[in-house]
Amino acid sequence: MTNTEMIQLHQDILDGNREAPSRWSKIGRAYHRWSKESSKQVKVLEDKQRRADGIPPVRGEKTHGVIKPRGLTGRNAGYAAVQSGPQEWQTTTNLGCGFNPNVVGAPAPVIGTPLGRHVTTGAEIACDPLAWFREGIIANPSAMVLSLPGLGKSTLIRKMLMGGVAAGHVVIAAGDIKGEYVGFTNQVGGQVITLGHGLGHLNPLDVGALGRVIPRIEYARDHAETSEERHNLDELLERAKEQVHGRQVAMVSMLVGLSRNDKIKDFESMLVSAGLREMYDSHDVDWANPPILRDLIDFLEVGSKNLKKIARARTPEKWEERIDDLVLSLNSLLDGATGQIFAGQTTTPIRIDTTAVCIDVSAIDRGDKAVKAAVMMACWNSAFGAIEAAHMLTDAGLEPQRYFAIALDELWQVLASAPGMVGQIDALTRLNRTSATSLYLITHTFKDMEALPTEEDRKTAMGFIDRAGMVICGGLPSSELDILSEQLMFSPAEAQMITSWSKGAPPKRSRTRGAVATPPGRGRFMIKPSKDGSPGIPVQTMLFDSEVEHGLHDTNARFEDYFSEGADAFEEVI
Repeated sequence: MTNTEMIQLHQDILDGNREAPSRWSKIGRAYHRWSKESSKQVKVLEDKQRRADGIPPVRGEKTHGVIKPRGLTGRNAGYAAVQSGPQEWQTTTNLGCGFNPNVVGAPAPVIGTPLGRHVTTGAEIACDPLAWFREGIIANPSAMVLSLPGLGKSTLIRKMLMGGVAAGHVVIAAGDIKGEYVGFTNQVGGQVITLGHGLGHLNPLDVGALGRVIPRIEYARDHAETSEERHNLDELLERAKEQVHGRQVAMVSMLVGLSRNDKIKDFESMLVSAGLREMYDSHDVDWANPPILRDLIDFLEVGSKNLKKIARARTPEKWEERIDDLVLSLNSLLDGATGQIFAGQTTTPIRIDTTAVCIDVSAIDRGDKAVKAAVMMACWNSAFGAIEAAHMLTDAGLEPQRYFAIALDELWQVLASAPGMVGQIDALTRLNRTSATSLYLITHTFKDMEALPTEEDRKTAMGFIDRAGMVICGGLPSSELDILSEQLMFSPAEAQMITSWSKGAPPKRSRTRGAVATPPGRGRFMIKPSKDGSPGIPVQTMLFDSEVEHGLHDTNARFEDYFSEGADAFEEVI
């Protein structure tokens, strides 16, 4: 064939009008020989065809050689093979064991406070109860956190609370038994209230934040533009005054009951209530200057005509008989087991316009149960009053809606501190949505609930986990998972992961060698947002540089000198 015929054959092959001849045929051998000898002509024809197809030529492009079963030959060519996909199996969920629901955990939406990374996939994890409640992921803005000591549960909660402060929520740690939230509160510019012998006073008759907003509502009522607004504010004022009065009576009755280790008598509580009403009717007491216990004692000892009438005390001797026990109990609160904590006006009232509030009671002797119980109940009374005050201002149209987060660390101590604390927490777990409050319940294990004094308290506490919007489990022993399995469903993979986090650090590692011994479960938690067996989300808590720099989560601060002494001793040995 002539050169012109070969060019026409090659053009027909490029246009798809003819197939390439067989390599072993006569014309195929001639065509292959011509392609090698006329490579430049072939390249020009191919570039021309590419331009016609709308494909621009590539500078320096060279054609490959012959196509063979295992790939192309020539420069820049190589072996190509087809890899088949992995083999798949299908089985039931019962036989799937750890593969159901998932060995790596559920996907987590990045909603709320950044906490860390997924233990298995490394994906970012963000979570906090109020944010997940807003998005409808959980039905109740609360979290129950369970973990053995030293694995970072307080750090996890502080990170969530820090995110709450950044979102404009008010964090309250009412009765911080270990003082772990003092540094956090100072860090966010909050208010720290320290209570203890010689450290400050807490007036049981203090009107609290709720009473201090009454003058503002009265001013708004007096300057209301319409009669309807004035009527609504009058109703709000009456409700606020009755709530303050009820809290004062309940507080005094509770403290008297704790000091006696028995309930206050009904007529004694009536006398306290009637006496406070008469005191507020006088000109010496108002919302800015509430009475103290000494004022109430003096008022009862004198006894008004109305008080003696309702007490059925027809003679002075009968009146003395009526109030003797009550006055003795009240006097004991001024300078008895509680010292002078309840003597005088409240040193530092709670502010509702702050970022966070921490009532630090770590200075109180932990062995003095009576004092700790009384102070804890007083702290809770003040905290609830502050929340109600904020909502009252919102209802009056004087302040925007505020959202709160209450942290109950060392829950087992809080529940055991006072006879009525289980009921208080139970009410909060049922009503926290109506009070726009997210709740954090933190304890070591659920066995702590079994140590409560009464069977009724134990049954009530067991219901906390049922009403929690999410349950967060750190390292726990297998016996604890057996108890939790009645309320939560763990896959075998999740159970193995949680129990493996409860192991201690290897003993061969040493703090004095410069490497701090770290337990495998430090900072690792399983987030269970539902109780129907849905997969959990394993997260590794990660600290930002600023958190490490300021020692925000360092609960071993008192051991720093001891650790440094050990390091110095090791250096001397070597």
